[in-house]
Amino acid sequence: MKKILLSLTALIGGVMPLGADVPAGFQEFRQGILNDFQDFRSTILEHYADFLDGTWHEYEPLMPLDKRDNPPKPIKVPSVKVSKPSTRPVTLPEPKLGTIPLTSRPALPYEPEEEAAEPSSPFDVPKTVIPPEALRETPPTLKVRPDVGTPVLGAIPHLPAIPLPYETIEPEPVVPEPIAETPVAPEPEVPEPEGEKVGFYGMEITVPEVDFSLMENMTKVSDLARSWRQLNDQEVASKVGEALKPTIERLGLNDYLTFEFLCAYMDSKFPKSGISSRMSAVHYLLANMGYDARIGVATVTGDPLILLPSRQTIYGKSYLTFDGERYYVMNPGNVNLQGQGVSTCDLPKVASAGKRMDMLVKGLNLPVKPRKFDVNYGNLHLSGTLNENLMPVVYRYPQMETADFAMSELDPSLRTDLVRQVKEQLGGKGALEATNELLQFVQFGFDYATDNDFHGFEKPYFLEENLYYPKNDCEDRAIFYTYLLWHALGLENQLLFFPGHESASVALPGESVKGTGYMHEGKQFYVSDPTYVGSVTGMCMPQFETTAPKIDYTYPTNVK
Repeated sequence: MKKILLSLTALIGGVMPLGADVPAGFQEFRQGILNDFQDFRSTILEHYADFLDGTWHEYEPLMPLDKRDNPPKPIKVPSVKVSKPSTRPVTLPEPKLGTIPLTSRPALPYEPEEEAAEPSSPFDVPKTVIPPEALRETPPTLKVRPDVGTPVLGAIPHLPAIPLPYETIEPEPVVPEPIAETPVAPEPEVPEPEGEKVGFYGMEITVPEVDFSLMENMTKVSDLARSWRQLNDQEVASKVGEALKPTIERLGLNDYLTFEFLCAYMDSKFPKSGISSRMSAVHYLLANMGYDARIGVATVTGDPLILLPSRQTIYGKSYLTFDGERYYVMNPGNVNLQGQGVSTCDLPKVASAGKRMDMLVKGLNLPVKPRKFDVNYGNLHLSGTLNENLMPVVYRYPQMETADFAMSELDPSLRTDLVRQVKEQLGGKGALEATNELLQFVQFGFDYATDNDFHGFEKPYFLEENLYYPKNDCEDRAIFYTYLLWHALGLENQLLFFPGHESASVALPGESVKGTGYMHEGKQFYVSDPTYVGSVTGMCMPQFETTAPKIDYTYPTNVK
C-alpha cells in the first residue's frame, strides 16, 4: 500500500505542476493522498515514546566524507612568474559534472513546505492509530554490535563561544566637526520587547515566554521516553513551536540554523539542566516540526547525539546509513566518536517520511553589527559595510559541495551593492577587458592562505566572508569571482575543479581569446583562474593543461 501511495504521488508531482488546472476530482484525490501521508507522520509522533522505550541497536558510525582535496591545495599562492604559462591555444579534455550524488531515498508524496493546505500550526497533526504492520517494520542494521545493554547517558560541558581566528581590529573613531547645538526633542522611549532572551552566537534574541519544564537528570535511555511523554503532556510542541516560528522566519534561519537556534533556546532557558535533557527536547521539537530527526547516544561516553539527514552532501561529519539515507551526527561540543558506537532506537520505515535538512542559506536577517570593508586593486575599488554578526554564525558551518556555497547567500543587500559597484566601474568596458580587470582584482586584492594554515581546519567561505577575513584560498576566490562575473558583467561562467584546486572559466562570445579552454554544450569556455596570480583569461596552470576539469557549478543555468 505504501509503495503504491508513494509511486502515485511521485507520478502526480512529476506530471502535473502544482499550479496546473486539473479537475476538481483529481485535486480531491491528490489531497487525500497528502492527508494519508500526514497521517503516517502523525502516527510516528503519537507513538514515538514507545519506540524510545523499545529496542535499541548500537551502530558503528561511518567515517566522515572527505572533500576532493587530494593532492592538497598549494601552500603558497600560484604565480605566473614562477610557472610561466603558455598562451598558445590549448583544448582541455571534455569536462564532466563534478557534484557527488546524494544517497538514494524513496520519493516522498510532497515536500512539506509545499503543502496544499497549511495547518494552523506546523505541530497541529491529526491523531491516528498506528498500523500493526508498520510497528513491525524496522530498518536493516549496519554493522550492528550485539548485546548493547542499556546505554548510560552522560553530561558534557557547555559549548564555549566560537573564537575568531584572529583579533578583531576596531576601526578608529571618527571625531565629528563641532556644530552649533540646537534643541532636539527627546525621542520617545521604545519599550523593551517582552519575552525571554535566547543567546545565539553573541546576540540576544527575544522570543515569547513559554512556561514548561524539562527533566532535571537523565541517567538511562528509558529517560528519553519519559522526557518525550512529559513534553507531550505539557503540549510543548504546539506552544513552543508557535512561539518560535515567527522569530525563526524573521531571522531567515534555514533548517540547519533552526536546529542550532533550538539548541541555543534550550541552553538559554534551562542552563542548569543536563545536556541530555536539553538535547532530548531539541529532538522532540525537530520531530514535531516535521524533520526526520533521530536521537542517539555515544555508547562509551553517553553523550547525546542528534541524527539528521540532509538534502546536500555534508563533509567532515560522521554518519549512519538507514535504508540508503545518510543520517549525519550532530554532536554537541564536537564529541569525538572515534572508538565508540552510536546507539539509537528502532523506528518503523514510515518514520523516514519526514523532512531532510536544507543546508542552503537564502539570506539571513540578523541584528546588525556594522563593520566596514575596503578592497582595492587596479581600476576597481569595492567598499561598504557588512554585518559582523553573520560571521560567528557560519564560522563552523558544515562543509558542503562548492556549488552549495555558491548557491547560498548570507546578505542579499550587500551583494546588490557589490554588483552595483562593479557595474559602475567596469560596465563600460569590453567583455574581455572587464573580465581581466575583475580577475586580477580578486588575484591581488586578497591575500592567500590555505584553510588549515589560517583557520586550522577546512573552512569554505560564503561569498560575504571574503570581505571579513584577511586571507582566502582558491575555492573562496572562485565563488566570489564567478558570482560577480554573471551578476555584474552578465558573462556565463563555470566553477571548475582540478585535483586539489578550484578554478573558473568564462564564455566570451565575440572576443578573441588565446589560451586554454574547452567546449561545453556547444559553447566555448576559457580558463580564468582567480588564484593564479598575474594570469589573464586563457592562462591555465601548466600542470592542469591536459586534465579534464569537473564542473562544480554553472552561471546562469543553475541559478535559483
